[in-house]
Amino acid sequence: MSTTTLIPTFTFAAQEKEGSTQLDKHHIGSVALSNKEKRELVAETASINSATTTLVASDLPFTPAKSFHINSRGIPVLRLPFPPSELITTIHNLDGSVAYTSTRERRSSGNCVLSDAGGTDIIGTTYVFGPGKDPVLTRLDLGTSDLSANTIKTLSKWTTRTQTFLLPDGRTFTWSYKRAVGFGGEGKKGTALVLTMGEKRIAVLIRDGGTRTLGSSSSSAGNGGELVIGEEVGGNDYISEEVVVSSCLLMLKKEIDRRRMVQFIAISSAVSA
Repeated sequence: MSTTTLIPTFTFAAQEKEGSTQLDKHHIGSVALSNKEKRELVAETASINSATTTLVASDLPFTPAKSFHINSRGIPVLRLPFPPSELITTIHNLDGSVAYTSTRERRSSGNCVLSDAGGTDIIGTTYVFGPGKDPVLTRLDLGTSDLSANTIKTLSKWTTRTQTFLLPDGRTFTWSYKRAVGFGGEGKKGTALVLTMGEKRIAVLIRDGGTRTLGSSSSSAGNGGELVIGEEVGGNDYISEEVVVSSCLLMLKKEIDRRRMVQFIAISSAVSA
């Protein structure tokens, strides 16, 4: 029989004041984790720079067609496990103009909406911190309220870094961590988030010294970088650019929350020692 450990969680009541988020109160709840889940989390969060697969960048044919920069600082290793303070994440074109904006409801919520440069809402993300609450992407631009036609679900365990998404038509796509020459900058080996659909690589998020968001480091969780999109994106057989961006942001959210959960575990262990 698997035993469980109660990990403290912090819920904030946030209010906006003079352009910044002020925390006026918090309370401690609990999330039940089995020992197996704890081991999986620690292993998966051991290093943002580790990967499940090592390959040469040319192993998966990929023709870049477009690049964006995701502006997100993420969170460092040493900090209290509070939710990140950034409520707005901007995604920029190469010329610096804003292509997309992701807006979170409040600091205590993982829910957010992706909008385009004109302010039109495109994809909503329903996201709750903790196990047993799988995130959902909802298309807001299809002009239908039929959830079966506009909902993209996640299929993978919440503790794992590789995440598979299920489209309404039954097809899937997967984000995973890959290590390859060229992902580390200046031709060096490094780890990147790679999006594949079938056997085809269609996008990659590279976070090396020249592309990661200013103020973040190689050990940060959930930090942004250069999102390179392949020429297949937007075609009839593949997903849209907006889905690529939104699902990539979801991967960064998961990266942050795995880090936060490990921080919870460390604090809980120190308190009980």
